Amino acid sequence: MIDRGGPVNSDDGKQYDGITKWSLTWDYQLKRRGKVWIVVNRSVLLNIKVVTPRWIDFQNAPGVLRTQWRIYRANLLRHEEGHVKIALRAAYAVDKYLGTYGASSSLEKLKSDIQKNTRGLLRQYRKIDRSYDQRTRHGASQGASLAKGS
Repeated sequence: MIDRGGPVNSDDGKQYDGITKWSLTWDYQLKRRGKVWIVVNRSVLLNIKVVTPRWIDFQNAPGVLRTQWRIYRANLLRHEEGHVKIALRAAYAVDKYLGTYGASSSLEKLKSDIQKNTRGLLRQYRKIDRSYDQRTRHGASQGASLAKGS
């Protein structure tokens, strides 16, 4: 059974056939322009790691099992690609927010607003990511499961 040796989801502590882990960090520089502070430079870094099973002795398996595996693996990869797309949208949202923030006469308010709103965006996209797994039953509704005993 694949689940037994699969990666562990840190949200629920369970093992799954595949998993996509992503982390998002950002940095920015502030500059005073006249009487206001603005974001002048920004960078957003997205790190994504997709882990899926690999069948070591694939070529020696019966043809029907290889066919089932190919279908399963394609569906699992499609499911994990959904997580990658969510992570990319999160990175884009943070970058867009930082790039269109505007200005503030208070440096402390600017820093506080940026911290609160970027963290809020990250929470929003983490929730979307979890909902995606709930909606797809961790890919099972997309065909990313093997019959037990396969």
